[in-house]
Amino acid sequence: MQNTRIIFAFIILLAIFFRFWHITDTPPGLYPDEAMNGNNALEALETGRFKTFYHENNGREGLFINIQALSVWVFGNEAWALRIVSALLGTLTVLGVYFLTKEIFREKNFQFLNWKLSARGGSALGGEIGNSETVALLSTFFLATSYWHITFSRIGLRAIMLPLVSSFALYFLLRALRTGSQPHMILAGIFTGLGFYTYLAFRFMPFVLLLPIGWYLFQWHKNRSASPSCAPCLVAIFLFASLAVFTPLGLYFFDHPEDIIGRSGQVSIFTAQNPLFEFVKANTATAGMLFVFGDCNARHNYACLPELNPLVAAFFVIGLLVALRELRNTSQKPRQRMHMLVLLAWLLFMSLPATLTREGLPHALRSIGMIPPIMLLAGLGAHTSYLYVAKRAGEKKATVLLMLTLILIPPSAYYVYFSLWANSDATHRSFSTDVYRMGAHINGLSPETTKFVVTELAWPELRAVGTPAQTIMFLTDTFTEKNRHAKNIEYTANKETEERIGKALNQHKNFALFLLNNPPNEELTGRLLSRFPELHITMSGDFTRIEPTP
Repeated sequence: MQNTRIIFAFIILLAIFFRFWHITDTPPGLYPDEAMNGNNALEALETGRFKTFYHENNGREGLFINIQALSVWVFGNEAWALRIVSALLGTLTVLGVYFLTKEIFREKNFQFLNWKLSARGGSALGGEIGNSETVALLSTFFLATSYWHITFSRIGLRAIMLPLVSSFALYFLLRALRTGSQPHMILAGIFTGLGFYTYLAFRFMPFVLLLPIGWYLFQWHKNRSASPSCAPCLVAIFLFASLAVFTPLGLYFFDHPEDIIGRSGQVSIFTAQNPLFEFVKANTATAGMLFVFGDCNARHNYACLPELNPLVAAFFVIGLLVALRELRNTSQKPRQRMHMLVLLAWLLFMSLPATLTREGLPHALRSIGMIPPIMLLAGLGAHTSYLYVAKRAGEKKATVLLMLTLILIPPSAYYVYFSLWANSDATHRSFSTDVYRMGAHINGLSPETTKFVVTELAWPELRAVGTPAQTIMFLTDTFTEKNRHAKNIEYTANKETEERIGKALNQHKNFALFLLNNPPNEELTGRLLSRFPELHITMSGDFTRIEPTP
């Protein structure tokens, strides 16, 4: 028990380190989607209207943004104030995976080929640590050091809530079904209901949760006279708690059915000429991203690297094979076979948000729900590998080999994330560092200076303002018209700029005009300097600053 606590504490500290280290400057910049969350959070704080669903930017469930609002209220409108929420939730996910793994493998007899060890012997982490505890520690270690999970634990987007909520929902459900605990079943229902407020992909999770519920009801029906608890009553408690939490969002969707699907309808394989071909292609890309060719979006990954460390990938394959074997093992306890089915179904259903789409594949963000089941299977594979080696070479050699393997993973994750990815030019561009620097510069100017910000680019518009301006709005707290007026900032499109600048010159205003340089707005700059000779460029780099000659 003491060994378990020490090792678990170390893993939690490792998770905290990877998710909070340099959170104030890594990632760099602030991507407009993150900033849009921040702007909704600022507006909610100003108006007191915290929404269940925020319609802008293709629609986003409100829970994550409302939590971010609390962080912004405490820390101010800083990029890291948005991202620290993800870091906290990512760390809590490690805790959830630990408890869930212990529950899933609670009664497990590990076997590989024709060999098995009992549930209380042969641990890779010490003789007093049982097999379920060992798999839990290995799974949480892999999650804590997962470059894939670390990346999204440091970005201010709501998808990071999916692994957390799904892990706790499944944990409390399995525990409640095993023990008959009503409080745990209520918690399972609460987390399930909350899941619908997190990320669109959670809508596949109820199919996973129905498997243990259906199995439990079937077992209860067969042995009703010997059962000490009322299975239908427990399930009713779960459904009631889930529906009670979901109801506010459900009512919103009833009034706004167009927001139920959101952007997923735009990228669905069912809008393609050959959906089956697109589905096969998406599955190939999603499976391949684990081992060969990962997400090439620079915000999500570095240089298309596989999403899994090669060592973790190997353990995952072994764990997957063991789980499939155990599922077919008729001598195994029915509950454990059910647990293997749930684990494999979880992996399958959480791949669907990526494999049912045909844009941006492979897509590490849409498939983020796959992370917990992958890490559970990797933990199972690592422990099975240890037991296999221990049987042939002895426990000491097997332990040394496992430790030498595990010790390679954290430095690799650190190097890829903090040395390669964080310093990559592609990463800086993907997080709009040029817009971020422009916003920080504008925020430091006097309110007496009128700031004209040209935002018309080939991006969707939000409240008649180009999407890149969301970053500037968040840093300057000018999402609302009231604050724009108070801080003397005006957002203008190309076609309106010359007229506004002409009026400002006629009124002898003290002003500065800002244009983004990615891409350069050379046509507008040339027209302004030609039409108004009194203007000159006073700053050029990530952005251009133009103002009248003193």
